[in-house]
Amino acid sequence: MPGSHTYINNYRFPFAKYPAVRLSLLMIGGILLSHYLAIESYLWACMLGITLAMLFIVQFILIPHFTFRLYHLSVSCYLVSLLLLGAYRYSFQVQREEPFYKQFLDALVWEKVTFNGEVQNMRTTDSGSYQIDVAVDTTISPEAHFLADRYSLRAVLKPEQFISHSKMIKAGNRINFTATIYPLGGKRNPHEFDYKAYLHSQDIFVQAGIDSLYAIYPGTRTFSWNHIRQSALSIIDRNFSSDTAPLAKALLIGYKNELSREEKTSFSRAGLSHIMAVSGLHVGFLLAPFWVIIPFFWTYRFGRQTGLLILVLILFYYAGLTGFSASVTRASITGGFIIYARLFNKLRDSINLTALAALIILLVDPTAIFDIGFQLSFSAVYIILLTLPTINRFLPNRLRYSRLGPLIGIVMVSAVVQAGLFPILSHYFGEFSLIGPLANAVIVPFLGIILPFAVFMLFISIISAPAGFYLILPAEYFLQGLNKFVITLAAWDNSWVQVSSPGPILFLIWAAVIFLLASLSVPALRWKMLIIVLALISVQQITALVKDFRPPKLEVTVLDVGQGDAAVVKTPLGKSILIDAGRWTPGFNSGRYTILPHLKGEGINKLDAVFLSHPHADHIGGILELIEHIPIDTIYNSGYQYDSNLYRSYLTRAAEKYIPVVSVSAGTLISLDPSMRILLYGPEESAEDDDPNERSIILELVYGSTEFLFMGDAGQAQEQRLLEHYGNLLDTDFLKVGHHGSKTSSSDYFLKTASPYFSVVSLDKSNKFKHPHQEAVKRLIESNTTILYTSFEGAVVFSSDGRKVSRSYWE
Repeated sequence: MPGSHTYINNYRFPFAKYPAVRLSLLMIGGILLSHYLAIESYLWACMLGITLAMLFIVQFILIPHFTFRLYHLSVSCYLVSLLLLGAYRYSFQVQREEPFYKQFLDALVWEKVTFNGEVQNMRTTDSGSYQIDVAVDTTISPEAHFLADRYSLRAVLKPEQFISHSKMIKAGNRINFTATIYPLGGKRNPHEFDYKAYLHSQDIFVQAGIDSLYAIYPGTRTFSWNHIRQSALSIIDRNFSSDTAPLAKALLIGYKNELSREEKTSFSRAGLSHIMAVSGLHVGFLLAPFWVIIPFFWTYRFGRQTGLLILVLILFYYAGLTGFSASVTRASITGGFIIYARLFNKLRDSINLTALAALIILLVDPTAIFDIGFQLSFSAVYIILLTLPTINRFLPNRLRYSRLGPLIGIVMVSAVVQAGLFPILSHYFGEFSLIGPLANAVIVPFLGIILPFAVFMLFISIISAPAGFYLILPAEYFLQGLNKFVITLAAWDNSWVQVSSPGPILFLIWAAVIFLLASLSVPALRWKMLIIVLALISVQQITALVKDFRPPKLEVTVLDVGQGDAAVVKTPLGKSILIDAGRWTPGFNSGRYTILPHLKGEGINKLDAVFLSHPHADHIGGILELIEHIPIDTIYNSGYQYDSNLYRSYLTRAAEKYIPVVSVSAGTLISLDPSMRILLYGPEESAEDDDPNERSIILELVYGSTEFLFMGDAGQAQEQRLLEHYGNLLDTDFLKVGHHGSKTSSSDYFLKTASPYFSVVSLDKSNKFKHPHQEAVKRLIESNTTILYTSFEGAVVFSSDGRKVSRSYWE
């Protein structure tokens, strides 16, 4: 056709058809601009005011002289004002002054303060203690200063305290107690869970440890969502067995506090973690019966209005049951728009309605753009909306409309979503489920029936507890089967893979591929998107090529594990080494909370060597966790036979997993990476010291002309032996200071011989050993080394190109 060529060349994306998409994209652009530029909010406000003034002048004052140029200026002002609105809204949100109560309580850190308020939520931690979120309304300082501000507090209760009050500590009840204010520290290690940021996202700025409980009594409010939520939890406890009740709470109302870490991991690896996060899937299942009966409301005069009212009540009540979680709020807004359009025969444009929901959420809370739930929810919806219609065209009609059609559809949706979310899942979790599409094909159809049925049975239980108990048995059997199904899938060796976080270019390629699939039916647009995809792939390849031409680097990360030691080494040719495994205390070990998250974040899926300098718990604390969760080629230890359960347990478990445990001594050369050397200077075979510290593995990494020396917990006795045997070989660029900076380590003569440029002391800020000792610090200062303390710096990262050691900054 003569006009087709012109159409192809002049094709423009129809933004006018999707106004909410345009608005939300500009809003997101402004938020990201403000986040990365970090400009003061008043400056954004000034720029927004100027832009709006220009828009007003063009639209209303210059209208008699309106020209084509003024039209473009008007449109530009309009678009820029939306961009600046997003920037201002975000900067205002994050730069607002800290509430007075936080300033008041910050001045009382480590002091005992009396609180009175209402219990909002409670969960058990891995250490066995209890975290209680309290809506505080009365605060009394040690000097009897009274504060009536209302705010949320995270209080920690010891197990022995909880036992005597377990029946009364429930959501909705009032509680009066004295607690010690704890400081909320920021992120201490790369890839570590940012607990402080998480609490802030929940509007919690204060944490305290409960010292004394004075009174717990029923709340006085006649209506409280906490009471309703607690009643729902109690009904679930009555109707489900102890094995399935935690899963039922997570599945029905998003209460995951009683699920173990292992259960959460199993669901994640089976690709089913999304069914425990109450979100769009659950809201969709609840709205499905309502969708079917919508034609019924069309037959009555005020049927549409009545249906909309019922819909709003259902969504609002369910959101309240889930604690008004962000995911349910998002899904409720989107679902509400779609049902409204269906009721009133409006244009049901899911792309636009979803964007409108995102826009509303971002206007209320612009920081939501950085929430993983927001990213996963809207990414999943748009991946389905944009790519599935195209993919469906390639599915033969005989399959699409066969009896297996619905099942094939579920598998396709699951596969598309899993593949589409791969970069986000890889970035946040470092794992990707391969079995997910199959697991969803089996579970989701049943879930679509069980979920609305079980929620309805909760209401039946309020009317008749016995009826609810027996009628809900199908849900009980389903959850039992679901548990077994998930455990079986997660145990398969190839059900999931560990992956590294993709870089920014791969994220852009991912987005471009999604838009390419969406545009296959539009010839002009698909060729443009193909060009963009190929251009981005070329950039990625060029970047990788440039990186390959650079000298390979040795990277050392000394992790902040508190009062302990742990360092991760990435060799120039890609080997991974761990030097010490952090600390262990009841309910905590560095392997679980620090080392494994770091390894996962760095894309390390195997440790080629683990060196345990000596068998104290602050150096081998996380080794059992590591043995269980990551392949290890060889464990090297000092050979010191130590009498502790932790020491014996790791030897036993390593043997069961066929991991060699090799005792090494001074003079050994470890051949792991041909581009570098690993030299062992200790322990000496002839040494007869009874102190495990003085028989530490001491190793040096030599790469090119640079050296990294790790001293374990060696004291001055072992330092003296090193000087006698190795002398100037101890000269180094980097020193991991021995024994956490104790008085008995880092002698003058040793430091003079080693002459490190960087010295790192690994320790906790408040430790019972009073490390670092002032005499050791004085000796380090006098040696003219650059001293870094993990207690102040957090994790510290160094790299070497074989010629020079330099420090890198991870945040």
